[in-house]
Amino acid sequence: MVIATFIKGGRDFYLAKEDHPPNFSPLTEVFKDGGTKVYSGISYKVIDYNQLHGRKDVVLLPFYIDDWELK
Repeated sequence: MVIATFIKGGRDFYLAKEDHPPNFSPLTEVFKDGGTKVYSGISYKVIDYNQLHGRKDVVLLPFYIDDWELK
């Protein structure tokens, strides 16, 4: 079980590094800023930015960092 969690997290990390949304984290929030989506894993969060006039990248954050700390 723990090994599968690390494999899934590693895959999501790789996809975020390549600017793709994750495979194994469920969608938890969608913002009305152009379509920014937040996916939540067990110990991490993936933010797929799609702002109208701003960011268009994908970021993987550990569970202890909040969104407001990035702004």
